[in-house]
Amino acid sequence: MKKLIFLLLVACCFCYANEFKYRWATYTTYFNEHIDERQTNIKVAARYLDGFVLLPKTIFSFNDEVTSRISENELGTANTLVGEKRVPGYGGGLCQVSSTLYAAALYAGLSIFERKPHSKIVSYILPGLDATVSKEQGVDLKIYNPYNFRFIIRASVDGNALNISIFGEKPKMREIEIIVSRPEKQGDFIYTITTRRVFTSGKEVFSEIVSRDYYY
Repeated sequence: MKKLIFLLLVACCFCYANEFKYRWATYTTYFNEHIDERQTNIKVAARYLDGFVLLPKTIFSFNDEVTSRISENELGTANTLVGEKRVPGYGGGLCQVSSTLYAAALYAGLSIFERKPHSKIVSYILPGLDATVSKEQGVDLKIYNPYNFRFIIRASVDGNALNISIFGEKPKMREIEIIVSRPEKQGDFIYTITTRRVFTSGKEVFSEIVSRDYYY
């Protein structure tokens, strides 16, 4: 029975590899190992995220597809940001997975339906590219697929590196550049602007301001 299940999984992976052979984006973030249970939490979340297929004209919800599917006994305590303070918290590290996914989605050219930055700058990703999530507080990351074909999300952990890639059924048609402005102090806040520029054959097609973010 176990052998049959293994063969089915291998066949499924092979099928997906043939269907989703065009890589649209990859983003990697890093974390400190063996300090707390962040590494465990990131691995758990990455496992639930890995293999998700984003259908055409549909919205992916991180809380629905990842956070809500994780059972309580799978997560541990790790440093997390609550308001303006960093404290040990249950499930610390999930926001690193959502942030890494958010950055990959920006580079893939997917649409962002919902996203909220942290209250303070985090160490594992540039300000303007983070995306916090909290099921209890109703804070989610939602990504929309505007294309007429499917994408698959692949997530893995290699040592202290979290890698998230987005593959499509068709080749990527445009090149994308993400620009995060140099953080500026405005009163008690740090302010950044994130811009996405889209190119075809080396020529800019359009640019858009993705977000304007304030951090304590």
